[in-house]
Amino acid sequence: MKQINTTLGRIDIDRLGKVDIHDHIILDGSKNETIPEDFHHIDVDLISREVAAWKAAGGGAIVDSSPIGAGRNIELLNETSVHSQVPFIVTSGFHKLSYYEKDHWLNSASETEIAEILFAECEEGVLLNDSRPHQSKRSTTKANMLKIGVDAEGISPLGSKLLNAVAKTGNLLGIPLMIHTEPGVPFDTLVDTLESIKFDPNRVIICHMGKSLDLELHRALAGRGYYLEFDEMVRPSPSLPKLASTIRSLFDEGFGGAVLFAGDLARRGYWSCYGGSPGLPFLITSLDEFLLDLGISQEILDKIWIENPQTLFSN
Repeated sequence: MKQINTTLGRIDIDRLGKVDIHDHIILDGSKNETIPEDFHHIDVDLISREVAAWKAAGGGAIVDSSPIGAGRNIELLNETSVHSQVPFIVTSGFHKLSYYEKDHWLNSASETEIAEILFAECEEGVLLNDSRPHQSKRSTTKANMLKIGVDAEGISPLGSKLLNAVAKTGNLLGIPLMIHTEPGVPFDTLVDTLESIKFDPNRVIICHMGKSLDLELHRALAGRGYYLEFDEMVRPSPSLPKLASTIRSLFDEGFGGAVLFAGDLARRGYWSCYGGSPGLPFLITSLDEFLLDLGISQEILDKIWIENPQTLFSN
């Protein structure tokens, strides 16, 4: 059985349980002024209790998708994991470019240098201080997810350099890649670029598909082998019935193996431990009940939460 790296050590893929494929357990904006105040959540005691409630409700591993320079704090993340006894899969790579100041090292480092940094985060341990990659000590926790951000402006020369570096690492290590997207992203260009650098689509998660709620687009991406991640279920738009209809259609048309669910609870206001809503356990308690009422079967839910993540990490 293949194993992957987590904050609780290497774990067999069949022990991951119900996987939240894209979330933000700890977000530390103390070193990045571009991160909004509502995105800061670093209270280990509060967050650990809510993550433990996720586990008690039936939840499993969680991918913490905050990468280099975008609020990741591996020490606090490790503490939260130990307190809650939930394994987190840590992310290396980069978010969309608006999170990085012009003097950040990603601007001046070469593609080769960046690939070496990412490779070391996955093979040796995540940097404790990723603003100084060549001086920083490392955590014993190793990354097992890569990330890149693409916005509506498409892939800039800097974005292309980062994507190439991420792809080199992912191809060498067989590690999945998640891609942050927003409405208006030139998906055709993105897919053409991924295929030109020969990144296996069966290891690529295209995120925030509820924001680009276009069944024709979803069919095209899933048909080429890409995973589609939906995380808008905690948000007022699009409506849950519309999302459920899209998901049912993907399953009806044979693309059910491409669907993944996530919370993406980046804002503090989504966490019940901070007085917000709906809270992390909602994803597999009330949400599942709502989706069952809307005609999504338990078999479909199990495939999305359990089987599809296992397949992704097995590829």
